[in-house]
Amino acid sequence: MLAARYLGPDQLELVDVPKPTISDEEALVKVEACGFCGSDLGIVAGLHPRARGPLTLGHELCGTIADIRSASSPFKTNDRVTAFPLISCGHCYVCRNGAPHVCSTLRLFGFDVDGAMAEYVRLPISSLLKLPPTMSPFVGAVVEPLAVAVHGVSLAPIAQTNTAVVLGAGPIGLLTALVAKSRGVSSVLISDVRPSRLAMATALGLTAVPAGEELEETVRKATSGDGADLVFECAGAPATAAAMTQLVRSRGTIVNLGVFKKPIEVDLQAVNFKELTILGSRVYSRADFEAAIDLAELLPVRQIVTHSFPLSEVTAAFDSFRMGSDVCKVLILPNGIRE
Repeated sequence: MLAARYLGPDQLELVDVPKPTISDEEALVKVEACGFCGSDLGIVAGLHPRARGPLTLGHELCGTIADIRSASSPFKTNDRVTAFPLISCGHCYVCRNGAPHVCSTLRLFGFDVDGAMAEYVRLPISSLLKLPPTMSPFVGAVVEPLAVAVHGVSLAPIAQTNTAVVLGAGPIGLLTALVAKSRGVSSVLISDVRPSRLAMATALGLTAVPAGEELEETVRKATSGDGADLVFECAGAPATAAAMTQLVRSRGTIVNLGVFKKPIEVDLQAVNFKELTILGSRVYSRADFEAAIDLAELLPVRQIVTHSFPLSEVTAAFDSFRMGSDVCKVLILPNGIRE
């Protein structure tokens, strides 16, 4: 079968590899769609601290079960599934206390072991989650980033929030804004520096505001000068790290979903003087993943998928995601599916 393999820094190649064989309590999944994100770009650039080639990428997937080996599994062949891609140790402090998604040695499919950017992927049955049979693979492959948004919003004091600001209108920011609105936040503003992303946000029914002075003024007017009750940082950029403490009101909350590639400067004086709460949000729990499946067809998540490529054009797909001005979520379609 064909697989997109990371071989070393700046080496992403389509490779013919043996089709996986499964053992007990494993399933062979025929991959319909596989998404990728900035972390995958980091892997290909050789910047991820754990990823080592040769490695098949891909942790955002939708597919159908081609084969399964289990005496008691609720799954059967042809079931449409996605995968919970986290691999936790099971014995560190957080694993012992109900938070394995922040395991001290957390690993993921597509980062530490082979992932789903291939025609087939072998997965433990314990990682599978069933999708509705009628769900489009273009939606199913977005469940993983949607779960990131669900988790971030679940940490926030939504009941005390009238105005929320989302910094960054990439896939995670857009999904976070949609989830926050669905959870009852009456006013959600989303900001970015790219006009194409602001246009995408507007098309999704969100209130999009350019970053910088216009955003600051909009927040002031919307809150009578108080500042936003809640800020979601979804860009992982120095500019948004600076903006988040400026835009939030005193005794407000910041939820950091964006992954910063290195330590950055944060205004701790503002944290001190405003008595701010800053919450880190890392990936998701299994319950968040299940909630994302329930939400996926209720929210316009399909609209964030702007481009799709066959597996044979995986290099072009990564180039498009890296450089395209009008790109949001990109999917790889390993088995030629169409909507």
